Amino acid sequence: MDFSDREMIDFNYDGIPLGSLDFERSVRKNPEGEVIFRRFKDGLSVTTQIRQFDEFGAVEWRNTVENTSDKASGIISDLWDCAVSLPLPHDDDRKFTAYIPREEDCAIIYSPNGSEWSDKEFYDDPFTTCADHSAGMLFPGWKKRYTPAGGRSSQGKAPFFNIHKGDTGYVIAVGWSGQWAFECERANDFINIKSGIDNLSFSVYGGEKLNLSSVVIMPYSGSFIDGQNKWRRLVTKHFSLIGTPGRPDHGPLCAGIWGGMPTKDVLERLDVIDKHALPFEYIWMDAGWYGNGTSPSPDEFEGDWGQHTGDWQVNMHYHPDGLMEVSRKIHGSGRGFLLWFEPERVIDGTPVTKAHPEYFLRKDGSKNLLLDLGNDNAWNYCFETISGIIDRLKIDFYRHDFNMEPLAYWDLNDAPDRKGISQIRHINGLYRLWDRLLERFPHLMIDNCASGGRRIDIRMLRRSVPLWRSDAMCPADFKPETAQCHSLTFPVWLPYSGTGAGRAYDTYRARSCYSSCLTVNYAFSQRDAFGDNPAKLDWIKHMCGEFLRVRPYLEGDFYPLTEFSACDDAWTVLQYDCPEKHEGVILAFRREKSGFDRGLFTLGGCKGAAKIVFTDADTQETFSVQSREIKIELPEKRSSKLLFYRYS
Repeated sequence: MDFSDREMIDFNYDGIPLGSLDFERSVRKNPEGEVIFRRFKDGLSVTTQIRQFDEFGAVEWRNTVENTSDKASGIISDLWDCAVSLPLPHDDDRKFTAYIPREEDCAIIYSPNGSEWSDKEFYDDPFTTCADHSAGMLFPGWKKRYTPAGGRSSQGKAPFFNIHKGDTGYVIAVGWSGQWAFECERANDFINIKSGIDNLSFSVYGGEKLNLSSVVIMPYSGSFIDGQNKWRRLVTKHFSLIGTPGRPDHGPLCAGIWGGMPTKDVLERLDVIDKHALPFEYIWMDAGWYGNGTSPSPDEFEGDWGQHTGDWQVNMHYHPDGLMEVSRKIHGSGRGFLLWFEPERVIDGTPVTKAHPEYFLRKDGSKNLLLDLGNDNAWNYCFETISGIIDRLKIDFYRHDFNMEPLAYWDLNDAPDRKGISQIRHINGLYRLWDRLLERFPHLMIDNCASGGRRIDIRMLRRSVPLWRSDAMCPADFKPETAQCHSLTFPVWLPYSGTGAGRAYDTYRARSCYSSCLTVNYAFSQRDAFGDNPAKLDWIKHMCGEFLRVRPYLEGDFYPLTEFSACDDAWTVLQYDCPEKHEGVILAFRREKSGFDRGLFTLGGCKGAAKIVFTDADTQETFSVQSREIKIELPEKRSSKLLFYRYS
């Protein structure tokens, strides 16, 4: 896709549209694409950096504004970092008749929900009836607008889109980890799209440089799921740390430990893991390890640990040697150490808020303060604090959580002529923080969490992995059917994401949670016994071994074989196919109230297969089929089946 002969961006400058402004334009080629420079007479420059992904026909660009003068610029408003038209098969103007338009005759937009502790996270049904049409239909002259909620990029609405008609489509990702906006308007032969940071109107101070939002556009031919599998491959190859030099080849298998659990008890649980050779790759220490609270905190629902968020000193009442022995024990077993932080949200009254109140943005009535990552002194404090702990404890996976909505804090801090600047500077600071950490620690991985998966976007995927994609898994006994729902939705957009398996020793539950990254919490709470039941330990070892066998397939092409349903009388069946290996895996679940004990399913992928041989993971029995249709039987309610297959 080549847009370099177009501006690709749109804005008003002091109320004058870009197309009517006088500026010097130049283009410079580079190995990855091009850079477009626009220089205005008053010292303002607007730069577009373009990257091409020729193998996928995709393009990414990101805009930067800079003021090279010593005076404030004019006002930039109505800014769209992406403003382009994409060809789409022809639609006549809509004529209202007695008949509902056929879905195959219309342009359709898929726009997934964000993460909000629900079954329907990262799900969208564009074919839901909406009066006399389907909700996702786009007719000539129709416009749609999307934004997230509260300033986190995938709260309420996720910044990913698929626009499709016939066998032509585009997957589009907005690259901004704050409050973005996306608009599309259908024309007869095009789709006009705009994306950027929502609700901006600002001047650029002299000497100031600001990085704005980005966009990735990938065209495809074929069905919606064909486009999504092409997208998964693009993200895997170009927008993920996994598999890059010095970093792991797969998403992690973690054992969770509560951070408020005293060192003595943590070490005892690590001894059990080592003695029984449980195949965990990382030990994930969650919140509660910091501050100076003295109340016992056996799990996340007890103790005063929450009042100390932002006080990033190891709690010596719980961990007298500052977690050094825990770190040595973890690394001595050949495992990695994952540690929880939440640097942006700081509780008012913690030591740093008293010593440096100027580091924080405030909102009336809230004890939660927002560390201003756009403030250089606050940024330096944050970087030095986190990198110091990573260095001292040899942290391998840095978990960055964010349990607040920042938009109101940013808006309250903006001057009238600088609307949106606090957000831009904060998000720029967040990217710089993660980039510097990854540069300083070439082995480091970052886990992106924000009350679950509420800040997932293409810019975050490039720097991190969402190991906890939904807080719906926070209860120890969450409904496994919710995990099944997420197993049908998140993989459509994300090749790498993770969840937890709860604390019940239950194969149906565990398999419901198989994802490219997995955390198990059997050792998590001091309230739960761990290591005193050999049968349970054997089950954990078996389940983890099975997951590790399944995991490589979960990075392949994804095919949901059943429709999304949160109902207890449904089946969930999903397939991952690895065409390069002619192998794959199927996971099938019959829920508690399902009255059906068997079903016939049509496989995706398996192109050119003359014979497909299946192996049942539970019985090791094999059977073969000569077509892409397979009958799966589950005689018992609330049961699962795992099938591995090969084809030739």
